[in-house]
Amino acid sequence: MKVQLSEMAKYIWKILTANPSIPMSWGVDTNSLISSEDALEFHVQGFLFTGNVRVVYIEGADIFEVYLYNDDGSLQERIQDVYLDNLTDVIDEKVEKTAIYGTKVMDYLNNVL
Repeated sequence: MKVQLSEMAKYIWKILTANPSIPMSWGVDTNSLISSEDALEFHVQGFLFTGNVRVVYIEGADIFEVYLYNDDGSLQERIQDVYLDNLTDVIDEKVEKTAIYGTKVMDYLNNVL
């Protein structure tokens, strides 16, 4: 089933998927996409965080806020004043990137094969 996204949600998704390998590494469930007039929310399964990421556009300031919600719906973290050019990196650092990211990826791949 294809989800109907608002124009802002499409814009946010376009930013996040400029390098598609990054959101793919988060384990984004595209069936979980939720759209509102000013936001996009989706479920991730990263090395650091599993739950929902909500990206909200703050129109007057031309910035984003990122919310991380645990699977039980509780708010884990709110990140304010996120600019367009670092939106993907901010999410990546909270969801997936670790100091030993390369090692974790190799361990994961070795367990899959």
